[in-house]
Amino acid sequence: MAGDKNQRRRAFSIRMRELLARMSPGYVFVLPAVLLIILFAVYPMFYVARMSLTRIVRTTGESYGVGIQNYLDMFATPLFVKAVRQTVVFASFSSLGHVVLGLILALGLNANLNRRFLTICRTAILLPWALSPIVVAIIAQLWAYPLISPIAKILKAAGSTAEFLPLGRPGSALWTIVGINIWQFTPFFILMILAGLQTLDPELPEAAKVDGASPLRIIRHVTIPHLRRVLMTLALFDFVTTAAYFDLIWVTTQGGPVRGTEVLATYTYRLAFLNMDWNRAATSGMVLLLVSTTIALLITFYMERD
Repeated sequence: MAGDKNQRRRAFSIRMRELLARMSPGYVFVLPAVLLIILFAVYPMFYVARMSLTRIVRTTGESYGVGIQNYLDMFATPLFVKAVRQTVVFASFSSLGHVVLGLILALGLNANLNRRFLTICRTAILLPWALSPIVVAIIAQLWAYPLISPIAKILKAAGSTAEFLPLGRPGSALWTIVGINIWQFTPFFILMILAGLQTLDPELPEAAKVDGASPLRIIRHVTIPHLRRVLMTLALFDFVTTAAYFDLIWVTTQGGPVRGTEVLATYTYRLAFLNMDWNRAATSGMVLLLVSTTIALLITFYMERD
């Protein structure tokens, strides 16, 4: 018996060596990354998907399958529908602001201006991106707190009786969060778009200028078509990451006031770690994944259509 085991081990070892000898060295270097992705991304995703189709009995810890009933129950919950809607609004307008403002500022930084002035501007623009999201959230709280806010003090000094509460009103809190998010992450998009502008052949805008095209026409018909794939890729990346953004919203408002800034990320966190409702949290997380995947597929289809 021992001899048979040793023989099988030697045969297995020989087969593994032959397999590794035939394998390209590139696969060997990529294999650790693939295993980590499977372990920390693919497996948790399938595990959460399975949890979203089951329910756990808290008293016994037993689980049983319920199919899509969790999803039907979630979409029948007004607060969940509100969180989905606010997630789409937050991610869409943040991505739009990042790309549009990033394009405008990148065009300005790419202009033939004084080099020292451009260096100072680039350094100043990059400062928000260098801050931690938690630090930005704390700064936002201080900036929006009516007793110490500089804007509130300026309004009071000007004789205004309006109370400055950008994060304290349901109608303005979400848009304030959108503005803060745009302020912090636009520098990244400026750098990416500026890198794309560096690849534009300078003879193309010069030829358009000779033909009598105005600067706006050059941007519309020369610059933007050249940057089209860069802009679409950035928009896709930004929507997916912003839809799952958690830090800024939770630290500043925790989804309030009156759930006015509740998005799927904070709603899922609340279900999982405050209510200990793991199945509904898994369902909410899967909805977030499906929304992000659907938008990503639509943008990819639009990019590949040309």
